[in-house]
Amino acid sequence: MSFEKKSLLEKRRLTLEELEKYYMELRKYNFENNVPLKNIEARKKIHMILYRLIQLERILSKEELHVINDKSIKTDNSIVYACTHIGGNDIQRTFEAIKNHAYLFLGDPKELYRDITGKILFLNGDISFETWNKEDRKIAYHRAIELLNKGGNLLIYPEGAWNVSENEPVMGLYKGAVKMAAETKSDIIPVALEQYDNKFFVNIGENMPYHALKSNDLDVRNIELRDNLATLKWEIWETQGINKRDIVALEKDTFQQSIVDKCEYSFTLQDVFDTMYHDPNKVSADEVFKVLKKVR
Repeated sequence: MSFEKKSLLEKRRLTLEELEKYYMELRKYNFENNVPLKNIEARKKIHMILYRLIQLERILSKEELHVINDKSIKTDNSIVYACTHIGGNDIQRTFEAIKNHAYLFLGDPKELYRDITGKILFLNGDISFETWNKEDRKIAYHRAIELLNKGGNLLIYPEGAWNVSENEPVMGLYKGAVKMAAETKSDIIPVALEQYDNKFFVNIGENMPYHALKSNDLDVRNIELRDNLATLKWEIWETQGINKRDIVALEKDTFQQSIVDKCEYSFTLQDVFDTMYHDPNKVSADEVFKVLKKVR
């Protein structure tokens, strides 16, 4: 594959669509030419500087972070941090809560390709890909395996999208997180987040270490991870006490749009539906009512 790298000035002149294509081609070129992930140890060393920047950003944003529990234990194994996804600044708050260095598994970077937050992510380390491109997703998976085998950690959101479900504490999970952990014999640490106004609550669960039999049954392992995440979510809810019915019973469309509105980038509710995990054996309420409307 022929590929010509562009200068910073040349990249600044590209449209966002052209920039997405450029970085896909760059990732493909590096992968096909066996260019390894670089500077993993160096990124670990500068982690504390970036950690302080994230803390400062939270303070300036007038947000609060409350870690209600951290049951994780130190390990010499690589770690896959598997987190629930709620939108807004949840990625920054997750990084601050776990404290440990980890690369971000990032689908559809969009404006992050060119803004300051994206530059900070690059310094931290990320594995980016376009979710709609099968080849790019495959390359990202192999890069994540390479990272974990080299002793790095990974932060991933296995729901694949922000949780816009009105009745599921944790949406269906892609199997990538449990598959990566099984292939590299890494620990999985489940992390649940919730946001109430400007307050973030984080609950970090116990390590799910590699198990020779259980880890390789990906369906069972994925169910176990989802159950653990749901339990962690429930424990967060218990800290909030009793709410009035009119606070809990938000109208569905308003609730979903409120999640999208927290994002500073050009993500839409349709983007969320397109990238979330869709269980082929499950029919959603929206799909049922869509059929009923046609019957009438």
